[in-house]
Amino acid sequence: MNRTIAPKVYNFGPLVLAPASTHTLPNGIRIYVESGSEIEVSRLTVALPAGEAESPKPGLASCAAMVLIEGTKRMTGEEIANTLEYNGAWINSSVSTHYSTITLSSLNDKFEDLLPVLAEMILFPTFPAEAVANLLQRQAARLDIEHGKVSFLADKAIRPVAYGESNPLARTDSPDEIRSFTPEELSDFHYSRLDPKEIHIFFAGNITETMIKAVDKVFSRFPSHASVPIAPLHFPDKIEKQQRIDVTLDHARQSAVKMMIPAVGRESDDFVPLRAAVTALGGYFGSRLMLNIREDKGLTYGISAALLGYSQRSFITVATQTDGSTKEEVIRLIFDEMEKMKDPASYTDDEIRRLSRFLLSNLATILDTPFSRIDYTQTHIFAYTPDDYFEQQERLARNLTPDILADMARRYFDTSAAIIVTAGN
Repeated sequence: MNRTIAPKVYNFGPLVLAPASTHTLPNGIRIYVESGSEIEVSRLTVALPAGEAESPKPGLASCAAMVLIEGTKRMTGEEIANTLEYNGAWINSSVSTHYSTITLSSLNDKFEDLLPVLAEMILFPTFPAEAVANLLQRQAARLDIEHGKVSFLADKAIRPVAYGESNPLARTDSPDEIRSFTPEELSDFHYSRLDPKEIHIFFAGNITETMIKAVDKVFSRFPSHASVPIAPLHFPDKIEKQQRIDVTLDHARQSAVKMMIPAVGRESDDFVPLRAAVTALGGYFGSRLMLNIREDKGLTYGISAALLGYSQRSFITVATQTDGSTKEEVIRLIFDEMEKMKDPASYTDDEIRRLSRFLLSNLATILDTPFSRIDYTQTHIFAYTPDDYFEQQERLARNLTPDILADMARRYFDTSAAIIVTAGN
């Protein structure tokens, strides 16, 4: 092998994502299955309706999900932990905008022994007072640390302006409020959203028919329940002028810079090409912001741009940290790059080729394993993406042109409507 010669780069062939195998239980629970792993492992995720948007208080949904492992009517938290450890398995939880998930990862030969434990955690959690108090104290202590970070303060300041004061996503957890939660509050929230018709199960790994039948048998027993109202998200009308907020943190060694620009939602035909334009701006290591502000100017260790998408609205976001003395220069350079991207002549063939291959590589990664494929299915359900969303992205990546990117930049990189927040010394 001659290491002085770069290996040849081949283009991707057709990328095809077949839909997950899906069936619905008599009580309404929908089950999505992706199989194909060569290793005898599995991952089962149960998604319950109601997440951050439906949480009565900020942080309560997350705490309610985390405390499920602390005890059920049949098992104590210690017994659950010992059972999981003995069987080489683990359970974790997460909360998204409209869903809370509990995930069991296990070896296949232990799966049927552990499945009833997971089901009992969901159906019959007890929220023991001492365990709840300890968990809330840990969460509050973590938040105390977060509140001392410039990135957290910048995010906290920008949310109410971008999302609107009345939007539940504008809320931020506070340590004192976390400590004030009671077992009754957590229990009431959890038991309020056990509606089988709104529960989704995502099952991936080396899945056998026996395992699927076991899941069907256990979750078919979930009783009917009152439906959960999903909170509609309302965003402010179009922002007419640029807004600036500066948050002071005296001991900070760096300043966080965050900006958000409202744009079209996922239902728009422009969403996929706009996502590509935002990726070109700051969504990968070869993006314009990384090459200019990090590589060329050395003003930050990292800088990123992303498109946060909801059905009716999305937000172009840029985030970084820099020395307090250079934050204004960084803001100016971000705006400069956005303006340059409005000119088709600013794109080189190499940039278009790199971006196209990056987008296709990300799509190819989704096809790699049943776990990555089920993750895509889960995102599809949670984010309400169209059925042909994968195909839309592949088609765009293969037909990317400077005109497409420049058109998106001209339409949506509206710096006059940017919300800019800095936090630091």
